[in-house]
Amino acid sequence: MPRIRLQARRATPELMADLERRGLLRRLIPSPRCCSVPEGQQVVERVELAAEGTGPWQLLVVACNRTKLDHLAAHGDAESWLFFADPESKPLLYVVATCGVDEFRAKVQQGRLTADDIVVLELRPNDPATSYFTVPGGVLHDELTYPGPGRGPIFYVPEPSRMGHTEIPLTDHEFEIVPA
Repeated sequence: MPRIRLQARRATPELMADLERRGLLRRLIPSPRCCSVPEGQQVVERVELAAEGTGPWQLLVVACNRTKLDHLAAHGDAESWLFFADPESKPLLYVVATCGVDEFRAKVQQGRLTADDIVVLELRPNDPATSYFTVPGGVLHDELTYPGPGRGPIFYVPEPSRMGHTEIPLTDHEFEIVPA
């Protein structure tokens, strides 16, 4: 039986780039547009889209430098969040409603929305316990960061490629998010 000795190589950016050029992998590196998103804006770019026969799903990269909570949205199916990013970037704020869509919408319309109806999580990148999670379908949420200088957080979202969402505007409310 032939014996083949394989030498392991430490992964380096150069080696990864070479493998990518050869079509052997795809690095998850945000585009220059994502790396320079201005404060108050957000960029979403599709990284991958599965073929119809095998999925369908897509992988998005989201560069978030939005600082104002003006809506919450719920998707029709689950999505995952993968927040591995530059540790020097600004924190990612995951904003989530504590009640379902119908109850939340009623509270907004009736002027009964309170701080107890919304949780804001300050996420730091690359934390195995808090940086990677799944959001069930139907959960109202949004993503923001704090105002001020610094690179906006960038995260990845693998999700179904054809799913609708429900958005509830919050433009009649003003929110102050106090840093953790």
